[in-house]
Amino acid sequence: MDINVVITTMLKLFIILITGYALNKFGVFDAYVNKKISSLIVNLTSPLLVISSVSAVENQDKNLVLMMIGIGIVMYLGFIVIGKIVCRVLPFPKEDYPVYECMCVFANTGFMGYPVVQSVLDDQAVFYAAMIHMAFSFFVYTYGVICLNKNTGEEFSFDMKKLLTPGFILVFVALFIYLLEIQLPNVILSTVDSIGGLTSPLSMMMIGSSLAMYPLKESIQDWRSYLFALVRLLLIPTITFLVCKALNVDPYIASIVIITNGMPVGSMVLMLATQYDANQAIVTRNIIVSTVLSVVSIPLIVSLFIL
Repeated sequence: MDINVVITTMLKLFIILITGYALNKFGVFDAYVNKKISSLIVNLTSPLLVISSVSAVENQDKNLVLMMIGIGIVMYLGFIVIGKIVCRVLPFPKEDYPVYECMCVFANTGFMGYPVVQSVLDDQAVFYAAMIHMAFSFFVYTYGVICLNKNTGEEFSFDMKKLLTPGFILVFVALFIYLLEIQLPNVILSTVDSIGGLTSPLSMMMIGSSLAMYPLKESIQDWRSYLFALVRLLLIPTITFLVCKALNVDPYIASIVIITNGMPVGSMVLMLATQYDANQAIVTRNIIVSTVLSVVSIPLIVSLFIL
């Protein structure tokens, strides 16, 4: 893998992000458009990107894919442990521990992770990434809700309907297509590939547009955001690298996990913080700082641990 390719890829994605930022400032995008595009990505383009990637998967070892799903569950449990340790070691306000813990666990895997691994690696990497991070949806609607629900005093109740989103179901469809070796007609595959291909530009423009609505000056002045960015963008992928090395994980699979685990804070944390009246300002600031710094940190992680 050529580091110049990685840098070029991140610059391209960053330029698209800036385009989304500018479109918001010029009134083309707004909160309503962001919400609709976000829904489109989560429920259609990103899952179809995963489905289209199935045709590029060369490894026919189905046990490997099922193992990835199990490893993903263990991995997210590990994130929870890391989040609790980080909050007790670093100088974060105790009342905001649940927010910081969630930001440790939930990265921007769907909006940014899939497009990056597709650009840096290849199409089949998207499928593997989706299998590894399938646990995201389960944990965000269980652990994430329990964490941020503490501010409301309400009892947690698991809502299966929230988990069974169109996007989550379509990822399962991709898994079944792979396991059953279903050959999609060329016209269907071509259509799915075209729609899935919209994920990268739409995701980055939506992120840029969202950032334009946040208080940028306030965000870049918060020193804790930079401290947490070191955790989210460098510490977690470093731990991932060390674990993969210790377990002698296949370099290709390790690359996927390391890159996706080095993504900035996930927008889903802000959605939950808003719903459960947690500290939204902290989440907002950390999304901005970690997203901007990821343009530098991702090529750094690739050069240190993958090349």
